[in-house]
Amino acid sequence: MNVGIDIDATITETPEFFALLTRALREAGHRVYVVSYRDKADIDKSRAEVDEHGITYDDLFHPEDGEDIPGFKARMARELELDVFFDDMPEAFIEMPPGVKRFWLCDPEVYNLKRMIDALGPGMLKFGGGEEG
Repeated sequence: MNVGIDIDATITETPEFFALLTRALREAGHRVYVVSYRDKADIDKSRAEVDEHGITYDDLFHPEDGEDIPGFKARMARELELDVFFDDMPEAFIEMPPGVKRFWLCDPEVYNLKRMIDALGPGMLKFGGGEEG
């Protein structure tokens, strides 16, 4: 399995959890990639921060100049053949390839989940096997 994890408000929100998760994944033979929308010039700083949090990973990536968040994260998901992606921004999942399982770290102080669900409108949500309910 290939797993992608964002840094800001994801790893930094629950570093102990991600340190444990990444160590277990790597020990089980899975690949872990840190994919963060930070300035490419800060990649060494990001590596030091992730290492300080105890994250075990295969590689770390920042966007190329001019890439937007959804495009960058989707590109990395395709190139790294990610199976799972952890991020705090639902917008990061907009262009994600269909097979990638998305784990959203929802901070209720930042995102009002009820307001987001209500904004989808009636009939937009499907539960259990694709049937509306």
